[in-house]
Parts: sequence; structure tokens; C-alpha cells
Amino acid sequence: MIATLNPTLQNKKRTGRIACHTSPGDIRRGQLLFHSEKAACYTCHAIGYMGGTVGPEPDARRRIRQERDLLESIVYPSASFVQSYAPVIVDTTDNDRQVGILKKDDPDENLPAHRPNNQLTIPRSKIKGIRPSPLSLMPEGLEQLITKQDLADLLAFLKACK
Repeated sequence: MIATLNPTLQNKKRTGRIACHTSPGDIRRGQLLFHSEKAACYTCHAIGYMGGTVGPEPDARRRIRQERDLLESIVYPSASFVQSYAPVIVDTTDNDRQVGILKKDDPDENLPAHRPNNQLTIPRSKIKGIRPSPLSLMPEGLEQLITKQDLADLLAFLKACK
């Protein structure tokens, strides 16, 4: 299930322009980019047994989304979330604020919030409130850090994941 926040018409037009200017990609180059420090997708997303657990597995997203939707999820990561990976903001009684992905929400246990490169556990007694975050943990702007060919290669790799 995907919870969608309506992206603006401007976002859709920009995604369309990027899609029109994207050449066919190479799966192997896309795989290298996925696992590179440049894109760092593997930090949060796992393929098989390699990678992080903060974001959904690309093969799960591929089954749900079409190529243009995959492109939009890269360019506008906050436009929609896979429901079990929707980010939350946790406010604590000591006026701290943490953002993460809840992997387990049991009222009798501590709250584990997953973030890139670490897991944070917050005692229930310290939680003042939990609310949805409108912003993805995935940073925006990846398409500006990589070439159009890199983006095409990454899309080819993500489409090929099964």
C-alpha cells in the first residue's frame, strides 16, 4: 500500500521532462551506481541481503510502481511513501525531536526508530508525541548530483530488480 501526497503539477511536468530526456540505461552501470558512495542508495535500501533497512527494497517498489513512478520517487522522494516506510517525527519529554521509520510500534515496549546508519530506541516513558513527517529520509536532489545517463542506468537497474 502506498500513501500518496499529491505532487504538484509542476513536479509532474518536471518528472515528465526528465523522463523524455532519459536515454536507455545500462543495468550493470545502474547496479554499480546503486552500490556507490556517489548515490549511496545501498545505505538505506537493500537488494537481497546487501544494504540498509531504512527504505523499501527496490524490487518491492518495482512491483508496485511504473518507471515514471520510480523516477518520481528518486526526484521527489517526499511525494509518496510506501506505507510501512513512512517517516515519523517523535517528540520527547526532554524536548528532543527525532525523525525515523518505525519498525515496531508496541505500546508496552521501547520505540525503535530506524535511520540511515543507525537505530534509535526511545523509551515509551520519554515520548511526548508521534506524528507523520511530510519529508522523506531520502534526500532530494540526487538527479542533480548524477548525470542523466547515470539516472537512466539507475532506473534500468531498479526496473530489473526482482
